Amino acid sequence: MTSPQQPARTNAQRSALASGAKSADRRGVRGIATMTGLSVATVSRVINGAASVAPDTRQIVLDAIARAGFEPNPAARALSTRRSRVIGALVPTLSHSIFSTFLNGIERELALHGYTLVVATTDYQPAQELARARDLLGMGAEALIVSGAVRDAALEKLIAARDLPVVATSIYAPRSRLPTIGYDNRALGQAALRYLHQLGHRQITVLHGPTANNDRTRLRLAGVRAAASGATALNLIETSLDAEGGASAARAALAAQPRCTALLCLSDVLALGALFEARRAGVSVPAALSIMGFDDLDWAAVCDPPLTTLRLPTAAMGERAARALVERLELGIEITSHRLDADIVVRASTAPPQGSDQSFTRAAARDGLRQRPGVAKSGARATVKTPGKLNGEL
Repeated sequence: MTSPQQPARTNAQRSALASGAKSADRRGVRGIATMTGLSVATVSRVINGAASVAPDTRQIVLDAIARAGFEPNPAARALSTRRSRVIGALVPTLSHSIFSTFLNGIERELALHGYTLVVATTDYQPAQELARARDLLGMGAEALIVSGAVRDAALEKLIAARDLPVVATSIYAPRSRLPTIGYDNRALGQAALRYLHQLGHRQITVLHGPTANNDRTRLRLAGVRAAASGATALNLIETSLDAEGGASAARAALAAQPRCTALLCLSDVLALGALFEARRAGVSVPAALSIMGFDDLDWAAVCDPPLTTLRLPTAAMGERAARALVERLELGIEITSHRLDADIVVRASTAPPQGSDQSFTRAAARDGLRQRPGVAKSGARATVKTPGKLNGEL
């Protein structure tokens, strides 16, 4: 009697399995075919992940491969199937952990479907993005994941000419030429400023990275400006996108008069630099200065004080982008834009400004996050929804 966990085998297959294991690795696919008593074509379909193979037959082949220690040759498989099963990802940099979190999400999802991830960096330069995209395609990449919705016209033409599956991430722009999977950066900028305003802050300085070749930062700034009322004194400081840049910009903000009561940093790495600078200058956070970040990097909850920040769904974005490309390549499903929500995570780095009614302003901030269009309270987090149109006034 055959065990229910084991597929039925013919006598010929049992004999082949017993006698052919030692030499199968040298003979490759043909050796596995001899071991199993199946055709070379069937074995090839199993190795290449074809869905047309019966489950029992697939298991027989997989068992034989395991016994033989056989490792399919990726290059040979690519030649025979005209498929590399490689996805290329173009990211601005690998210097910040937010990108490793994003890439881990992509890698996890691709691995589930037998795809390989190859990564290249662009340094936020359109010409470099074009050059690295060509490199990835030259390596056989079947699809690309890119950052943002704006890029070199030559790359747009290359994508169109090849009918190349591409997903633009870190942004939600449904009218973009490419499908986008990400968040509404403008709405998130609005929500962040509203939170600080509802705490009672009216002197707010925004620290941000370079806007050149970065539509995500430009959209966040547009949201900040849209949310600012006439009663809010808003100061914008552009700096390098690292902790040193955050510290330098915070130093300038603290030297300005009248001094701001809150720093809104459009990246957690800038907020980290601002926290360092505040401590160096003897400025108490949050008693004398509130600091808010953007990203919720892995250290944000354990720095001193823990950082209030806007948590971006970075890993989920990577997983969803990878899944969309696999479904396009395997099933022909059209890729559509998808908006992801983000959370304001309230921690100890923000508080009402000195001299305000703290009990009133804290309650007002939380109630405002719950009641304002586009924002819904969720415990210690405020989940930022992004409908088609948001009220730009506070």
